[in-house]
Amino acid sequence: MNKIVPAASPPRYMQILAALRARVEAGVYPLETSLPTESELCDEFDASRYTVREALRRLVDQGMVHRRQGSGSVVVAREPQARYVHSLSSLDGLPQLALDTHYDVISTDIVALPEARARQVGGDAGSTWSLVKGIRRTHAGGDVICFTHLYVPQRLTRFVPGLPGCVGPFYAHLAKLAHEEVIEADQDIWGERMSREVARHLGHKPGDMAICALRRYTAARGTLITSFNWHVAESFLFHMKLLKNL
Repeated sequence: MNKIVPAASPPRYMQILAALRARVEAGVYPLETSLPTESELCDEFDASRYTVREALRRLVDQGMVHRRQGSGSVVVAREPQARYVHSLSSLDGLPQLALDTHYDVISTDIVALPEARARQVGGDAGSTWSLVKGIRRTHAGGDVICFTHLYVPQRLTRFVPGLPGCVGPFYAHLAKLAHEEVIEADQDIWGERMSREVARHLGHKPGDMAICALRRYTAARGTLITSFNWHVAESFLFHMKLLKNL
């Protein structure tokens, strides 16, 4: 006689994820509004903070929610997105990428800036900089978000070995250690064809379209760090909504 084995229940975080997704899709949590806090969700679903965070992380990976400092988890899409969504509502949103993702270092070298690169990086042609190459992922071992080049000036190279293990954005880590306050943040975004190096790390072919986001953080003594971040073009969406201070 065959024994009927009941189907296994999905993991608890998947149940919470499904419930939150259904609410977002139904408009219970409208766009640009915050989800309940982690504590509130823990109480509602009678779940641990780890379980709730895993459900929220999955919503972030699916492009439906974005983590914003001081605002919690904010709804940015009604349906799962087959792309990486970087949402910005203020300058405070710039470092959130580092808090929501994981960074793997590929290599670290000392280079002299070519003239064409010096203007973008914010240094003098021929000056010496540390160049850190790496991959940013949705989480440790997760999907690739972008391939990056980080340029750090010679005056701060002694802090470069500690970058991979720091918590939060690299520029904030450098600013704290060097006692240099950030006075300006620049971001430029453009489309370009993938080089062989970029294509290899993004899993595409040379010549495919990429979106490059350049971010440069400057202190009184000059550039703290400049990053070039290459994303697959069809997998990248930048959303910006800046609110007027009242």
